[in-house]
Amino acid sequence: MEAMVLAVKAVGLRVGYLDSEENVLWAVREASFEVSEGEIFCLVGESGCGKSTVGNAIAGILPPHAVTEGELHIFDRPVIQGGRMNYNGVRGRIVSYVPQNPGTGLNPYYTVEDQFYYVLNSLYGLGRRKAVEVSRNYLSLVGLDPDRVLDYYPHELSGGMQQRAAIALALSTGARVVVADEPTSSIDANLRLQLIKLLLDLRDSQRISLFLITHDIMSAGKICDTIAVMYAGRLLEVGRGSEVVTEPLHQYTRMLVDAAPTLGFKKALRSIPGEPPRPGVVVEGCAFRPRCPWAFEKCVEAPPRVGVFGREVECWRYVG
Repeated sequence: MEAMVLAVKAVGLRVGYLDSEENVLWAVREASFEVSEGEIFCLVGESGCGKSTVGNAIAGILPPHAVTEGELHIFDRPVIQGGRMNYNGVRGRIVSYVPQNPGTGLNPYYTVEDQFYYVLNSLYGLGRRKAVEVSRNYLSLVGLDPDRVLDYYPHELSGGMQQRAAIALALSTGARVVVADEPTSSIDANLRLQLIKLLLDLRDSQRISLFLITHDIMSAGKICDTIAVMYAGRLLEVGRGSEVVTEPLHQYTRMLVDAAPTLGFKKALRSIPGEPPRPGVVVEGCAFRPRCPWAFEKCVEAPPRVGVFGREVECWRYVG
């Protein structure tokens, strides 16, 4: 039996940002998770919950004023150890990043060919001829015609084509882990289904690990092997993708599902009252307590993470 290889492992990861008065505003608190090689791992939650900060930590693009604690390993390489960060040989080579809006993430002054050339030349010293050869392979892999798109500027591509070009560029570096921030947010429902199929095909054919950040919990349930639900920088529920969506355990997960439309079905959508706390705001006890209809007296204490039906959940309802 082939041994499982961990692509990403976080242990008690905390990430914050220094404000103007040198106070640390923690955006991610005690996050522990594992992503296996060839796995699609989705991080789901509302805006401001810390999802992009986790993705930036994996991709190695945290800003200079970021503060870290805990550990983060990429294929057994320690990239974060306490307050130290070291992404040499990892950033851009082992891990690549697909931005939330590829239309602005791609350089507007360069053609698609130029984008590939400058990335591959800076990483590996490839000449233009070899870079074009590599770009043709990866553009074809994501369903784009190289003869058609290599001479295009980003604004000449549709939203779906921009997304595919950005994914091809990320894969062309030989990355084994791809972090994609809201890959389905800027495209319509039809293109969203096509992109989901593309990501599944790439996982199977390239054996890459995909770390997806999304608000769209319903799409996550279709594509992800594992879903982690994040709120106020904490992972409230982690489990198999389809099970988390169809049988949510944490009340926050349940409310995210109830608030999301389902393609092809009509249902009453229920908004989630209130807003997540801002980074740096500490909520005593369970972070979701002020918005939770299940809250009771025990919730003034921080709940432990417990195993329930093969999942991990932070909720007092499942303790004891």
